[in-house]
Amino acid sequence: MRALRRAWERRYGTGSVTGLAPSAAAADVLAGDLEIGTENTAKWLHEHRLGRWNLTRGQLVIIDEASLGGTFALDAVTSHAQQVGAKVLLVGDWAQLASVDAGGAFGMLVRDRGDVPELVDVRRFRNDWEKQASLQLRIGDTDVIDTYIRHGRVVPGGYDEILEAAYQAWRTDLATGKSTVLIAETLDTVSALNTRARTDRIVQGDVAVDGVKLHDGNEASRGDLIITRENNRRLSLGRSWVKNGDRWHVTHANDDGSLTVRRAGSKRRTTITLPASYVAEHVELGYAVTAHRAQGSTVDTAHAVVHSPEVTRESLYVAMTRGRESNRVYVATDEHHLEEHQHREDLQNTARSILYGILQHPGAELSAHDTITVEQDFWGSLEQLAAEYDTIAQVAGQERWIALLHAGGLTAETIDELVETDAFGILTTELRRLEADGHDIDSLLPRIIQVGGLDEVQDLGSLLRYRLQRITAAYQPAPQRAAGMIAGLVPRATGITDPAMRQALDEREQLMEQRIDALVENLLKQPEPWLTGLDETAPAEGEAAARAIIAYRDRWGVTSSSPLGAVPGDDAQRIDYERAQAQLSAMTSRDGEHAAALLSAPRTSERRL
Repeated sequence: MRALRRAWERRYGTGSVTGLAPSAAAADVLAGDLEIGTENTAKWLHEHRLGRWNLTRGQLVIIDEASLGGTFALDAVTSHAQQVGAKVLLVGDWAQLASVDAGGAFGMLVRDRGDVPELVDVRRFRNDWEKQASLQLRIGDTDVIDTYIRHGRVVPGGYDEILEAAYQAWRTDLATGKSTVLIAETLDTVSALNTRARTDRIVQGDVAVDGVKLHDGNEASRGDLIITRENNRRLSLGRSWVKNGDRWHVTHANDDGSLTVRRAGSKRRTTITLPASYVAEHVELGYAVTAHRAQGSTVDTAHAVVHSPEVTRESLYVAMTRGRESNRVYVATDEHHLEEHQHREDLQNTARSILYGILQHPGAELSAHDTITVEQDFWGSLEQLAAEYDTIAQVAGQERWIALLHAGGLTAETIDELVETDAFGILTTELRRLEADGHDIDSLLPRIIQVGGLDEVQDLGSLLRYRLQRITAAYQPAPQRAAGMIAGLVPRATGITDPAMRQALDEREQLMEQRIDALVENLLKQPEPWLTGLDETAPAEGEAAARAIIAYRDRWGVTSSSPLGAVPGDDAQRIDYERAQAQLSAMTSRDGEHAAALLSAPRTSERRL
């Protein structure tokens, strides 16, 4: 940016470059990079509306940390620039945290414009593996979780355990002279970690006992590290002033509740006194911070605590990319948001599943345009269409399945209890799958019930499905009876006599096939890494496998660079995983160009994939 500023000024003159950022702290960083005075966007717009600050023809406006810029603020600046003939340059990372106001404009521009330049070299990290891992984390590639686990960067445990582990690791780094940051996603956890740090520093004699009250209930006294949370230009310090996000060392806690402080990291010994009213409302301890507060910082090591469903992909990405030497995440595996089956002894796998969910949970606010696009895409996705198809098929076929359960000898009471469980939906989907393969379900289901041994069974649906799988694996189905799969993944429903239900199912089947065709077309335009898993010696099988993989990824939101990602824990998803894996297992790795060619090969009219 400094080189750009110099080049621009050579052509348009000194002062022809203006630097802006959404926060005063980010504007300070930009000022150091550009070596000119900068401002935060809100202040510039305030002065502009009063007629005091305006752009001129040939002026360049650089807006840093543009992902944090509100849409209306960016629109106001760019509209004015367009009117006078100035140029606006947005700089930032679309994958980082977004504005707290209406946002999403920067991400939309990055996705929609074809001329967006991006840095291709990662320079922050000292470990080569972490450079690539950060890029995978950025786009939500779930395969990267195992990379971090292999390098010892994921620490699982109970909430109290991981809080202690993260704090002690941060404290050790601090004691050895490293710059380090302790990150948590909730203000309560940040406050608790700050309290712990302050208490330990008091015991060590680094911080005075008597302090003044802060707004979160903590205290601050001589020796403490604090953060100011509101811009106040009246509190000036030389050519600078007190900004939101500034860090300070407390040199004295005054009896009236004010704090005398010195800017952290400054070589100057100049101090300023923060008034008691400002301290009580806008000052916090600065040992632990949120991901929003950490964005934009670069340190030697970072320690991130994850313990709630509030964490998003962007928060994790920011927290895990602050440190040059090391970035660790401490995952609480005992919090209430976990499903009961996740409370198991294998903490590493539990941590993996939590991180998997986070990477599939983007939290960046979308622009209105992108919101419409995403909504349209969702309602046309295989995730939605397959769910609708399964629901309609289950309702339409329920009387038939109940009749077969009666024929097997189950009592009406037992059947009613079974129908109310989640396992019944999975069982009926399995019945449809086996029938789609060509098995005679009308005969099989009553027979496996008549085998007996069902008294006192806690999960009847799962047991019946297990027996069905065992018996059907013993012999081949009849091809002439097979109804086939939709998109290689969803078992086609048969035996539906209700005309309205049949029409609804047929419509969704057609939409699913059209969806896969559209995804194939998109994949041909922009191939993805997982395409290398197809065999060039079997075009027909390669095409079928590719379509099954595409269907699986679209249905379950898989974002990994491997074809199917990690083995899922969810029963329903695991069935689809095994179905797609069966088509993929015989394929050997080849070049992506040939795999893409397989997708573009014409399909035979007899085959329905």
